[in-house]
Amino acid sequence: MPIERPLGRFLTLPALVLGLTLVGCGGGGSGEEGGSAEPATAAAPAAKPKGGSAPRTVQSAAASPVVSPSMTEEPPLALDPPVLDLGVVPPNTAAEGAVMLINRGTEPLLILAAEPSCKCTTLDDIAGTTIAPGESTELRAVLDESPNIGPKTAQIKLLVDGYPVVKVVELKAEISLPVRPVPSLINAVRGQNRKGRVVVESIDGSPFSICGFHGATPTFLGFDPAADAPRSKYVLAYDLDMIAEPYPRYLVIETDHPDAPIVDIYLRHESTLPTINSNMRMSGGYRFPLGRITAGETADIEIPFKSLARPLSTVISAHPDVRADLIGTRNEETADGIITYALVRVTPDPDFSGMLYAPLEAMTSTGDTAPFDVFGVVVPAGETCAGPSAG
Repeated sequence: MPIERPLGRFLTLPALVLGLTLVGCGGGGSGEEGGSAEPATAAAPAAKPKGGSAPRTVQSAAASPVVSPSMTEEPPLALDPPVLDLGVVPPNTAAEGAVMLINRGTEPLLILAAEPSCKCTTLDDIAGTTIAPGESTELRAVLDESPNIGPKTAQIKLLVDGYPVVKVVELKAEISLPVRPVPSLINAVRGQNRKGRVVVESIDGSPFSICGFHGATPTFLGFDPAADAPRSKYVLAYDLDMIAEPYPRYLVIETDHPDAPIVDIYLRHESTLPTINSNMRMSGGYRFPLGRITAGETADIEIPFKSLARPLSTVISAHPDVRADLIGTRNEETADGIITYALVRVTPDPDFSGMLYAPLEAMTSTGDTAPFDVFGVVVPAGETCAGPSAG
């Protein structure tokens, strides 16, 4: 059953009662966009039901020895599964799962509050639920969609009546395209990892070909594209000394996979840190892939801004072979405020072919600007790859 997500619906307790500090969702993949995961907003404490509450939505748990609860430890709640692993999730797709909360003690357990560690997680409202000894109840959770590639983690804190220590439910997921890079992030800050290796593999094990590595010929290890058949996994070598600074925020790998024409790796470096304008804050991060574009055609992409101070007036391209046009805007009211989506049309020159990495800049009516990059690959009509180029 779908989970409703009204604002401020979660029951919470003050931080002193919880005995912890809430943290945001973790995202080891893109690394740069942790700011999109904000701590959950505290609300009023949950009231204890009069005369105790009868068990709600409880189920019989599998036969197992029960233990007596200790008032100095966390509640005797067993988790099934121990970690809520939501698996591999495509970008911009929500992930949903459930964990069973099993009372292994000898006394009923009253759930006072269930609190997510950040706004990126939505929960069933189970506050006020009583779980009898040996019984269980289900807690469903949704990890909100994210555009950013890589692992994503979150926590749910459960406060049980009579227990000063919270029970923590760990959530994790991997945001990935059908073809994924391992690692999804290269940390090149202060001269680190200037050379290294990247594994590029299809999640379902289907073979594919790698056509280019950020516009250059890929350097394969243990594979000869002229003699060997396509594989489901490749090892590539990279050398940042072969790329001019300032570096691109994303390294783009071109493939012939029908559902993953480009695979990107976030390059964390001093020169790739975003320039943030407080009047034009991006919402959700800075990853804006265009995918595969047929030569002579255009690509449209929406760029989200959080609580714009002034209306957008134009978008400017710094790429000599790419034009950018602001087609229009739309507003969407969310739990984080008003998000303005700017529809931008990207038009490569008719004779352009190869990797496209274009720095763009949005501008408001008062002259405020916000830079961002779009990236993709422009392929000749009828082809699945453009291959190495200087584009």
